[in-house]
Amino acid sequence: MRGAALAGVTLLAMAMPPASAPVAAQGKALGCMAGAYTGEQDARLDALADEAGFAGESDEADGELAGIVMQAVESCVDGNGWTQEEAMYAAFYELGRVSEAAYRNSGELSEAQLGNVDEALAKGDRSRLWGIIERGLMNGMASGDGNSGISGGDAMTLGAFVTGTGIGSDEATAEKVGVLLGFMALQRLGRREFQGLQGE
Repeated sequence: MRGAALAGVTLLAMAMPPASAPVAAQGKALGCMAGAYTGEQDARLDALADEAGFAGESDEADGELAGIVMQAVESCVDGNGWTQEEAMYAAFYELGRVSEAAYRNSGELSEAQLGNVDEALAKGDRSRLWGIIERGLMNGMASGDGNSGISGGDAMTLGAFVTGTGIGSDEATAEKVGVLLGFMALQRLGRREFQGLQGE
């Protein structure tokens, strides 16, 4: 998902009017969105795994995926009375969740490679790694062109992680791992900030 698409999602979320709902309904979890898709939308999301901008230029597919996600977010805003800021972070979470699932099914990384990445992430303290990736996401969103601005020591940390997975350290492989981590980090960021706003 490119920085421009993510920036567009942010603008759409911030443009949503906050819905009115009983206080008891406002604690509805982020899982609301996973159940908000129609069968047709679920099928289209599956198809977009082959079309979204993972390996090349496909802004149209990126935009369609983001549009489907925003419909689910809007449904949950209407039903749960989320504020505009909560809606924005809910959109980050759901966009990351759906995009990660699509990417894992896209074939960009094999099942064995995905397993190596997941195993490496489960080892040790990865807070610095996630912090680097989250900053890169925010930089890419601010620039609107997907440029993360990751360089210097941060780039070395990311490179060391990719090398440590054992799946290869060439530029193409590193970029693929970076895309996966970006989607995962988007979920982490969205979940953390959403839950913080709700006092969880």
